[in-house]
Amino acid sequence: MTKLIEGRPLRCASMTGLPEERLSDLIGRVREIVGVEWEKPAVGRPHVLPLPTAVIAVLFGLRHNLSDEVLGEIFGCSQATITRYHQTLQPILRWVTRPELDQRREQNLRQGVLVDGFVAPVGEREHYDGLFSGKKHVCGQNVQVIADLDGRVTDVGDPVNGARHDAAAFHISGIAQRWKGHYATGGPGMIGDCGYQGTGPITPHRKPPGAELTDKQKAYNYSVNRLRAAVERAISHLKNWKILKTGYHRIMTDFPDVLRTVTALEIFRTAQPGFE
Repeated sequence: MTKLIEGRPLRCASMTGLPEERLSDLIGRVREIVGVEWEKPAVGRPHVLPLPTAVIAVLFGLRHNLSDEVLGEIFGCSQATITRYHQTLQPILRWVTRPELDQRREQNLRQGVLVDGFVAPVGEREHYDGLFSGKKHVCGQNVQVIADLDGRVTDVGDPVNGARHDAAAFHISGIAQRWKGHYATGGPGMIGDCGYQGTGPITPHRKPPGAELTDKQKAYNYSVNRLRAAVERAISHLKNWKILKTGYHRIMTDFPDVLRTVTALEIFRTAQPGFE
């Protein structure tokens, strides 16, 4: 922990999901926004943690889905301090990673994309109806994901109650509207699974009742599914941010912002050269 306190974020890849060079770049961008105000605020006391350590604490919490209380014990501060850092730094993290988001979306405006959804577990919540997904057997939020053909996340929609099918969530989340040019006539193309049939994207053939697919249809499905597999890889990488996989336990009204932050960080992570 000494290295963190001294502001040298070494050997934090497993904590943050980012190698040293990318982490240093991210911290540098955040520093440009907050400036010396972090270390020497004009009003009030200095922050408990140096800026690099505070950024790492926020990333650590998102990557491993740790509670603020546990993070406080690890980093030697209070739960309230960690909560405050999440509230302060997450919007800044989304802002400073915007160039990578814009670049990824610009690249994919000119080529085909993939769409799929997953359910992020959130548990049962008072005053929140329609969270239970009968397909996944979990209470959660349906997250619609756009990925490129290399299996990298490009965009996510607004979270939708887990009870909604992908075909409905596709439109409710805003993804259908934002990417409608891709599945329009003459567009670059969008591929989804059978759950998106009738919504616009290219989908595999369904097996007709009491009949079999023709050899031509089977060959077509094989080709479509080979391409579509990349979006499942992208979702797997997104869910490596465990806050979207192992159970979101924070305030529900904060979930959309957490989802946007994690998406921005994943796009930033995969923008590095040599990503596979």
